[in-house]
Amino acid sequence: MATKRSELLIDDVYGRLRDLIFSNSLRAGQKLVDRDLAERLGVSRTPVREALGRLAMTGLVEARTRRGYYVSTFSAQQVTDLYEFRKMLEVHAAKLATKNALPSHLHEFDCILADLEKLSSEPKDHAKAVRLDLEIHELIARASGNASLHQAIQNVLDKVMCFIWVETSNREALAAADSQHQALLHAIKEKDAAGAAALIGDHVESAKDSLVKVLQARDDLQNSVLSPRRPREGALVDEFAI
Repeated sequence: MATKRSELLIDDVYGRLRDLIFSNSLRAGQKLVDRDLAERLGVSRTPVREALGRLAMTGLVEARTRRGYYVSTFSAQQVTDLYEFRKMLEVHAAKLATKNALPSHLHEFDCILADLEKLSSEPKDHAKAVRLDLEIHELIARASGNASLHQAIQNVLDKVMCFIWVETSNREALAAADSQHQALLHAIKEKDAAGAAALIGDHVESAKDSLVKVLQARDDLQNSVLSPRRPREGALVDEFAI
């Protein structure tokens, strides 16, 4: 019984830490000190350590030898690779969903979209918008009827969840995503495999392009700060002036 309670506590701490990362309360590159996190969450250090190990397995947290855990930092190329993989999986899932989606799946889809539409008109609860966006993609994977594909997509969604905060960062982005999801649902209902595949492919591609621009701008800024300045003619300078 004690073991079961411990597992439930670890699951709870895992979820809370994951949400802190997704909301950028724990920022990319930040060191995660188990003592500080335990105090913040009101738990002992043991479930925090277990949860950090589990987060490292998802890729959201990086375990550095003899240095501890850090929130993972993704480069533009890593995001490109991840979203291309996501697109491949989700396009196939959408095609299968047009054949295998059950009435219960379509009803669930309608309910999620109704909630998203409310948020698009007054996007105050960003966390809920992110959660609903992910639920739509998870539902499409589930409606595909392929358990292995569903699991693979779920693993990818765990990694991209923090990026969806950027995808839906303003009212215009939420409205655009809502429109895309509405069209996608219609294609699935009409059993239009080609249309569903094209819509979800464009959706993921657009998200990838937006994120890559943000990350490239960040990298360019960092490089401009860290690059050595050009010495004035005749001046004596250190090897790297910052």
